Parts: sequence; structure tokens; C-alpha cells
Amino acid sequence: MLYRTITIVMARRPPAKEVYVEEMTDSGVRYAVEGVVVDFDPRTGEGKLDDGTGVLKIILENFLFAEDLSVGSFVRVIGRGYLSEEGRVMRVEIVNPLNVPPDVYRRVKELERRVVT
Repeated sequence: MLYRTITIVMARRPPAKEVYVEEMTDSGVRYAVEGVVVDFDPRTGEGKLDDGTGVLKIILENFLFAEDLSVGSFVRVIGRGYLSEEGRVMRVEIVNPLNVPPDVYRRVKELERRVVT
């Protein structure tokens, strides 16, 4: 009996570039942004995220992440960013809830940026 080997090649996603909202300048680039949810409608999957430098309109691609988003929650969103008439928009692929106070997290990230650059 002959056996075949089938190889499945999965397309790998490009890594996300960690930025503040104000640093999102290119469309179609994969970004990671941390911020506080200031508005969210679970019926439409749309909301707004504020990171202190600007407000980002978010649109969920997967409604399973809707349970992680509520007004006042601190999260990291990863997805493709776009510039539009409305401002900066992200089609969110992944939502990571962050269980640390936003001010502590931002201080640590700022120290990390200073050390790395």
C-alpha cells in the first residue's frame, strides 16, 4: 500500500508593530495598541479605544472577543490599521485583556522603550 505525505503550509501573520495611536500612519499595517475602552457596542462589534495619545475606532473581526471588551477595561488590540475620514480605524484580530493598572503598565512600557532604543 502506498502512503502519501501531505504537507499543509499555513500562512504566517506578520508581527504586529507596537505603537501609540498617534504613531499609526500607514494603512494596512498590522499594529498592536494598548488602551482603555471608552465606547463599545457588542451588537455591532464597534467601539473606541483611548491610549492617551488619541482615540482609535475599533471593529472586531471575531465577535468571540466581545466579552473581553467593556467600557473602562484596559486591553491590547492587534489588527490592521487604516486611516479614514473618521480618523484612525483598526480591524481587530486579537484582544488581550491586561490585568494591570494602565498607569503602571505605561510607565513600564516607557522605560522599556528607553532601554531598547
